[in-house]
Amino acid sequence: MSRFRAPLDQRERGNALVEAAIITPLLITLLLGVVEFAMLAKDNMTVGNGSRAGARVGSAAGQDPLADYNILKAVEGATSGLATVDKVVVYHATSPSGAVPPGCLTGAGVAGVCNVYTGTDLAISQAAFQAAGFTKDDSWSAGSRVTSQSAPGGPDYLGIYVEGTHQSVTNLILTNRVVKDDVIMRLEPTL
Repeated sequence: MSRFRAPLDQRERGNALVEAAIITPLLITLLLGVVEFAMLAKDNMTVGNGSRAGARVGSAAGQDPLADYNILKAVEGATSGLATVDKVVVYHATSPSGAVPPGCLTGAGVAGVCNVYTGTDLAISQAAFQAAGFTKDDSWSAGSRVTSQSAPGGPDYLGIYVEGTHQSVTNLILTNRVVKDDVIMRLEPTL
């Protein structure tokens, strides 16, 4: 009877093949999940770096007429690893822990409150930014920002909100997601 049974080595090879067929898809799915979540974390950090870079530049720029242009260039430089930057909002925060004013997230700037830029505005030239026809920086102009230390309440708080899109690597584990961050800093005081 033992003559008709396959040798033990052949049966073990068959078992190993079946086990590999079961485990391999699970391991590949796990690996793709790790890659996808790592890329999402990278994009979250990139957006965070962009908002911090923009806030630092904006805080130092104060009332410089090119403050928003310099903010956009700082955000552009810090988010170069992100596939898509969709929106940048430069806003007047009411406190160091304030939130982005809701009207600023829906579209155009709000007078005296915020300037709203699209991702295409990051690539704008300085000449185009300074041109009379470019009005996206007029809602909360740099000249109206309070930088005086002796002003009631001190210098203004400047907020930078950056929103981008995380492009899914596989579209199996996660789909494209919106990644966003905002940072608030006080404008550098002047005497």
